[in-house]
Amino acid sequence: MDFIISFIVIFLLVYSLYYFFSVRKARKNKNHLPAEVQYLIFKYQLDLSKVKYKKLMNSIALVGSLDVALVSNIIFYFDSVLLQILVGIVLIIPVILISFSILGKYYQKKMKGAPVIDEEVEEPKKKKVLKEKMKKEKGERKK
Repeated sequence: MDFIISFIVIFLLVYSLYYFFSVRKARKNKNHLPAEVQYLIFKYQLDLSKVKYKKLMNSIALVGSLDVALVSNIIFYFDSVLLQILVGIVLIIPVILISFSILGKYYQKKMKGAPVIDEEVEEPKKKKVLKEKMKKEKGERKK
């Protein structure tokens, strides 16, 4: 019972941090995608035009929270701090790879036959400012 309570508390804590710092601020910017999204695009050929970006970020937050909660609960059973660190390092990599492979396969199946979603891709502010300046300069040159 103690395992379940600590798992839920850690999961909720980590998920709330993920939610406030990444999901709520999720904007599709092709120049700066989170590492998790880049991994899914590279490994599973994810097409962001067929996936709702906020839902993808939310599912990444869920998977990451589950991974951290699971590994942290497992390492709490060891007494030695050194052993906890070693077991944590050894466990976290396979757990993340397995959970993201499941998530990637889920989105691959979901993408088959999915229509293209029109979501605006946010351009970096510098590019927007440069485009606006170029338009103004072209307008001034014509006069």
